[in-house]
Amino acid sequence: MSCALCQSNSPLQKSHIIPEFFYVPLYDNIHRFNIVPLETSKSGRFKQKGLYEKLLCKACEKKFCVWETYIKNAFCEGVGIKINQSGDLLKLSNLDYDKFRLFLLSLLWRMGVSELDFFSLVSLGEKHEEILRLALLNADPLEPLQYPCLMSVVHNNDTVRLDQISQPTHMKTPDNIDCFCVMINGLLLRFYVTNQLLPSFYADACVSKKGEMCVLIDEVKSIPFLAEYFSEFGNAVRARSGGN
Repeated sequence: MSCALCQSNSPLQKSHIIPEFFYVPLYDNIHRFNIVPLETSKSGRFKQKGLYEKLLCKACEKKFCVWETYIKNAFCEGVGIKINQSGDLLKLSNLDYDKFRLFLLSLLWRMGVSELDFFSLVSLGEKHEEILRLALLNADPLEPLQYPCLMSVVHNNDTVRLDQISQPTHMKTPDNIDCFCVMINGLLLRFYVTNQLLPSFYADACVSKKGEMCVLIDEVKSIPFLAEYFSEFGNAVRARSGGN
């Protein structure tokens, strides 16, 4: 099998689709985290490592590792990043646009090309997969409104446990844009995939070339788009706990 990124015939590594450091807050006292598929016909399960598959060669793994290390240091350790809260918004600044964007693009691309059943709802199509592959191969972060990612810190009044990893899913926004969502420990990432020109408000929320972005803090039910997503997620969780 060839490397999904550079397409060389080099030996493949066990590549994490979502980097393992994202799972750390989810581990229990015996180093397990809970995976919750949205399809209630599929059982939830515990794992002791992040989800991975043989996807990338060693050289491409190292390329991704640079971007992942930056994100881990900035968002988990608070190195370099500046955060100011204004009402229900977190205003982030001093971000490295290139590394941050390349990490986000790599996450979207990995979920899209993964053959793991857990990521089966992320279907980007050959055109978008190839655009992303070439961008990552050439370390091109693209423009802010090309495959933007909006982030939200959400709370839900304890009606849905947020200390979970949700199965990435697909939705259509009210303006008919494809959106792929994944929620990890209360952080919702929304990736937008489209050929059309995005409305200007997307630029106000996603990371800019100045290294700034806004992260929404809100209750799930106050945002219809998020409420629909968490309704599905909540149903999946309750179905696996006997409806309790």
